[in-house]
Amino acid sequence: MNLLGGGGGAGRKPLKSGMKELAVFREKVTEQHRQMGKGGKHHLGLEEPKKLRPPPARTPCQQELDQVLERISTMRLPDERGPLEHLYSLHIPNCDKHGLYNLKQCKMSLNGQRGECWCVNPNTGKLIQGAPTIRGDPECHLFYNEQQGARGVHTQRVQ
Repeated sequence: MNLLGGGGGAGRKPLKSGMKELAVFREKVTEQHRQMGKGGKHHLGLEEPKKLRPPPARTPCQQELDQVLERISTMRLPDERGPLEHLYSLHIPNCDKHGLYNLKQCKMSLNGQRGECWCVNPNTGKLIQGAPTIRGDPECHLFYNEQQGARGVHTQRVQ
């Protein structure tokens, strides 16, 4: 999925379009961040203090996502090089609802072409040896054996 449109050469969008794309991208990333339990404008004031619990520990995937979001939030608006070309160089981790890495991780689409995808261990985010890196579905479920990961944390997931 290409969240930002344009990106290179003659097909570049005007500067105003780039600013709008940045705002839309930041909004989508912020929403994903909120869904994963990181901050936001929750209704903390409406809960009784005894019901408040400390936030759960952040998983490696969530921590990596936090770092990428921090980098995005400090990026400057588009300049003469075109709208947000720097975003294409970032790897934004794909975390599941439990905070683990999804088996399939992908780079962003660019100029209508799918980004490369590869398979990772859901607990560590480390590349699974022997699995292909392709522009498409590498069928990660064929390369990940649940027993080689953390013992019984989750069942296999297929994207």
